Amino acid sequence: MGEVAVVGVGVVSPWGVEPEVAAAHGGLPADGGEWFDHRVRLGARGYKYLPAAAQYVLAAARAAVADGAWADAVPADRRGLLLATNAGLAGVYDTMDATVTEQGADRLSPALAPYFAVNVLGNRLAAELSLHGFALTVATARTAALDALSTGVSALAAGRCEALLLAATEEAVPAPRGGGGEQGAAVFALEPLTAARARGAAVHATLRARSVFLPPEALARPEGRERAARVLDRVLEELVPGALGHRSGGAAGGAASSVPNVHLDLDTSPVSEAVAAALTGVRTRAGAGQDELPVRRTGCLGPALALAHAVTARDGGERLVVSATGAGQIAFVRVMPAQDRLTKELQHAEVA
Repeated sequence: MGEVAVVGVGVVSPWGVEPEVAAAHGGLPADGGEWFDHRVRLGARGYKYLPAAAQYVLAAARAAVADGAWADAVPADRRGLLLATNAGLAGVYDTMDATVTEQGADRLSPALAPYFAVNVLGNRLAAELSLHGFALTVATARTAALDALSTGVSALAAGRCEALLLAATEEAVPAPRGGGGEQGAAVFALEPLTAARARGAAVHATLRARSVFLPPEALARPEGRERAARVLDRVLEELVPGALGHRSGGAAGGAASSVPNVHLDLDTSPVSEAVAAALTGVRTRAGAGQDELPVRRTGCLGPALALAHAVTARDGGERLVVSATGAGQIAFVRVMPAQDRLTKELQHAEVA
């Protein structure tokens, strides 16, 4: 379970590009009006026929690169891409289905036909930013962005790549599917902390991530709930040693300031209830500044925006971003601002 540095962040949302504001609204549309102009954000030519989610993520990725990503410091074949989405191509698929049903497959738009599968949504992004190492799409409901981060941390730790772009993007859900949904994108440029320091890069924060699975049916039995509680306690203690205090055998006398504020992005399932119960002690010890539970959502952008806010927050202090779904997926990300981390390392050095 490695640790990575965030060296660039980019956000595009109906509420603007500031992570704190976008996170507060979870990427939900502002008054349902048009808010993104690809000609202004991307250029007058070459982007008109891209799906909206592809436009959003390109704009956010450019912002992440401008914010201080690796540029030419890392060879193209050592850069990877992890793209997270749930409904990023829902509108495209509905349009394709209607065209084939009503007019025939030969009437499919040549501009949209390449997007027949969700894993091609990031192709234009990978091409424009020369992300030639690998490209992987993660589409687990709600937790996709944080799950992708866990995968990315493993890829960096294993030497699969030297730099990584993590991107989450969603577009509006088509009306026949209920409408609404999240819109926008959040992008993070990541690399090993040692590499970022070696090249003198400005680091927003460092991250540690962990994804686990709890079989929902197991929570129907007392022994299943007990085992789930032990698993969650172990993960939390690994991520934030001492955060659970006496419940997990950690240092009960640890300073409250070492316990991160918690952002929960949960549904109403028994799985999410188990996660909330496991985090009760952490949230209590963290004290003021806890993020409230978010509104019900249909995509994975909300947790990504919460992560962008945690990474760029100016008030300092650690944060823990957690998301879970009734299907059993749970993802945790610990965020330590760069300045906060440096202060603690200096303190430890003085003690040593």
